[in-house]
Amino acid sequence: MHAPKIVAAATAFGMGLALAGCSGSEETEQPTSTSTVAAATTQAAPAADLPTVEELNGVLQRAADPNLPIEERMLTVQGGEQVPELFDVMTQSQQESGANFQVVPPVLPDFEPNQVLAAVNLTAPGEEPTLINDVNFVFEDGHWKLSQRWACNLISGTLPADQVPAMCAANAPVAPAPVDAAPAPAL
Repeated sequence: MHAPKIVAAATAFGMGLALAGCSGSEETEQPTSTSTVAAATTQAAPAADLPTVEELNGVLQRAADPNLPIEERMLTVQGGEQVPELFDVMTQSQQESGANFQVVPPVLPDFEPNQVLAAVNLTAPGEEPTLINDVNFVFEDGHWKLSQRWACNLISGTLPADQVPAMCAANAPVAPAPVDAAPAPAL
């Protein structure tokens, strides 16, 4: 059944934007000169504190909440401002399928700064619960957002090609090149 997968993709896509992030890092030293301050601010933003499970669940809820203004919902997905129509699709899919998404502990730091990984439990009426591991969230513009790459991978795998948003179609996985029977010429 595609409805739970679509809802999972849509909700997961919206997770990352709704989290309000904390700025600052105990590891960042205070620069002592104006030129050092300018260099520090252009090189890297301070690392955000890890979000809580509750914050990430809030992202999921806001992404598919039809009662919120679209401007707020777009803050739940990295690149969401480029595809505002996605959020109505997410809401409709979730309502039709009855699917529910719940981030489960732990929330772990990713390899890159200002990124975290979490597992999301997908439940739908009449279906076995599905645990989706390594859902990636990014801290961007003061908000935790579901990463565009992860959301697009999920959406591309669950929606028919003609329903995949343009921002995801451009990043769709590339099919492997066909294998020729003839050997490649030696160099």
